[in-house]
Amino acid sequence: MEKGKILIIDDDPLICDLLSGILKNIKGCTTDTAVDGLDGIEKIQKDKYDIVFTDLQMPRLSGMDFLRAAKKIEPATPVVVITGCSSIEGAINAMKEGASDFVTKPFRIDEINSIVDRLISERRLFSKITENADYDKIVKGLNLELFKRLQEISILHTISTELDKIYDNREIFERIVEMASRLLKVKEASFGIVENGNLKIKRAIGTRERTIPISGTLFEHVINKRDYYLASFGEVNPHSGPPLTSPFFSIPFIIKGEVFGILNLANKADGSEFTEDEISIALTLAKKAALRIENNALYELFYNNLINTLKSLVITIEARDSYTMQHSERVTGFALEIAEVMKIAEDEKDAIRFGGYLHDIGKISVRDTVLLKPGKLTDEEMKEIRLHPVIGYNIIEPIGSFKSERLLIRNHHENFNGRGYPDGLAGDKIPLICRILAVADTYDAMTSTRPYRKALSHKAAINELQRCSGTQFDGEVARAFLQTAAGRGRSVI
Repeated sequence: MEKGKILIIDDDPLICDLLSGILKNIKGCTTDTAVDGLDGIEKIQKDKYDIVFTDLQMPRLSGMDFLRAAKKIEPATPVVVITGCSSIEGAINAMKEGASDFVTKPFRIDEINSIVDRLISERRLFSKITENADYDKIVKGLNLELFKRLQEISILHTISTELDKIYDNREIFERIVEMASRLLKVKEASFGIVENGNLKIKRAIGTRERTIPISGTLFEHVINKRDYYLASFGEVNPHSGPPLTSPFFSIPFIIKGEVFGILNLANKADGSEFTEDEISIALTLAKKAALRIENNALYELFYNNLINTLKSLVITIEARDSYTMQHSERVTGFALEIAEVMKIAEDEKDAIRFGGYLHDIGKISVRDTVLLKPGKLTDEEMKEIRLHPVIGYNIIEPIGSFKSERLLIRNHHENFNGRGYPDGLAGDKIPLICRILAVADTYDAMTSTRPYRKALSHKAAINELQRCSGTQFDGEVARAFLQTAAGRGRSVI
């Protein structure tokens, strides 16, 4: 990226200093500043700039008026307007007047970098075309460049699509090595986690998975500088020990300013060195993978905190009724046994793990006099009990995700013949995980002592499940239950 000369126009000296610092220290640009639109007009009349950044709200001459005047003086000079989030409409109007882009306060460094790179490249290209009469050669070169950029876009899209589907960080560790070796055509690749002064290789191609001490290796440079390192011939190969006979490329994975992992690529299949384009692709892969790993970790933290909170509610419910202690845990275990026999998808098993434990969370709204009543319930009391699936659904609904789990909570009392509650669903209109939980829930209820009756024996409960198969229960699910350890009376749950 060629360095550019940039003019910053803003009546706030702090904004000028901040933006100037970003452009100088990170992009290596030369900068001038102007205090308002009139000052800016004087600057562009005297000097040439690759980009002009201008605030919209300024004394003497506003940013919009500066833009109109600047386009008459230097039509080809790109102007980027600076705006606050509350005045985006003004920035859009400025773009209608000819502004090339806009940035909002507070600035994001990556956004500034992207805009500067794009606009300076376009500025240089425009100058090259206008100064060179060999248009056929230029067009041919542009077509080749366009084709290369389209290839890069396609590669980056593939990277994003593949990574966005992975929620298990262990799988990401494996996939990034495979993706990197495929994209850069290397025979040797690895990804390792930084732990206690070592790099613990989690996945490797063309080398061994092992733990490598970081001290004294090029990994130490990568960690200390928080930047990639392209090793020269003759340096020590940290994978195996002997001097390098081919390029060795190490890329840090950074979260919150700390290096937590390193991707290593070496020994290109064609024996060549890594090109700038290949380095760019590898760095993009690392950046996106690190972001995916961080998002997965944050999601897992959020998920675990949420589960623990909701489990506390369930424990509160079960503590009110000693007869149902650990009921939710047992039901979830039985349901997962059935799920294994029926070979359902992993995401459905995950829904059972979460929703199964919380299936009775709505009972927190049921009065103790009803929940713990030793005798037969009245019609009104039965209506109150039958509200708990809907109440449980409503408790989980504001979370926004967990669609399958919410349905499991709502519909685990539906009957296969359509006579269940709360929605009267029948047959395959009832989600499979709900049909599975219904069998598990009923079996545990029958084999547990309740305030109004003693527990049934395993044999009696199985007879009841078989009798109601096809009416209250899905016959296929009931038969699957009979194949489980619990169904055979040997459950360890």
